Amino acid sequence: MQEYIYLNQLLLIKMMIKSIFPFIAIGFFILALIYRRREAAASGWVVFAGYCCFETCECFVQGDYLYTTFDLLFLAFSLILAYFLATTCEKEELFFSLTRIALITAVLYFPLSEFSALGDILIHSTTKITAAILNIIKPNSVYVGYPYIYSTSSSYDVEIILACTAIESMALFTGLIFGVNAPLRRKLKAFIASVPVIYGLNIFRNVFVITAYFEQWFASARWQWLLHGFIRPPPAQSFDIAHSVLARMGSTIILIIIAYAVFAILPEVLDLIEDLSHAIRRKYRDLTR
Repeated sequence: MQEYIYLNQLLLIKMMIKSIFPFIAIGFFILALIYRRREAAASGWVVFAGYCCFETCECFVQGDYLYTTFDLLFLAFSLILAYFLATTCEKEELFFSLTRIALITAVLYFPLSEFSALGDILIHSTTKITAAILNIIKPNSVYVGYPYIYSTSSSYDVEIILACTAIESMALFTGLIFGVNAPLRRKLKAFIASVPVIYGLNIFRNVFVITAYFEQWFASARWQWLLHGFIRPPPAQSFDIAHSVLARMGSTIILIIIAYAVFAILPEVLDLIEDLSHAIRRKYRDLTR
């Protein structure tokens, strides 16, 4: 019993530390941008890397290896930026621009992810819109018991969580757009071409996944043979294929297309990426001489 209580206490401490890390990073980023302090920016990136460590471990334990890979990349990226800020005086504006992008993204995302009262607002609206479209396509096919959408013709239900709102992608694109140095008119044009489109397409992604699950579109044994070990048996099989395979592939393709549109409107973003690539290659050459 004491061991169980001890483990619960450790888990609670871990959750508290993980929840605090993003806001510590935000504080460092704000100080860095106000006072143009490289060491503050570097500290913020190190703290953010700590948050990525927690996320990487959680995704790995849950068996979500795609997001484990993404989190590892963000972890490496954060540490690389912290290293550059701490060891070089070149390209100062480049690293402060990246810090500004991170700040905007973090301010938009982490209050929603860490304070349920705020996240629930977005989840609630997304749940209602998704259910409304499902009922337009097939009248009286679903009903809402927040945050769940229930089928009226079966015992199936789907919970709408924060990840179902596309807030991560919307926050990232908003940070990228408003974090670079460019005319406001083009920034607004890029924002309109990306963030509302992402949210709208995400609603239809939810509609596709829920319909595929409720109607059991992918319950065939052929899918089980093809994706053996990656999906659960029916009836969850249809959900896993629609959500974790088809919708994920489609979302990736769509985000690449939207990113291309943003790059076309804001070439400054591409300039930022190119400058960072040059800085990393130059540093690598210096270290390997």
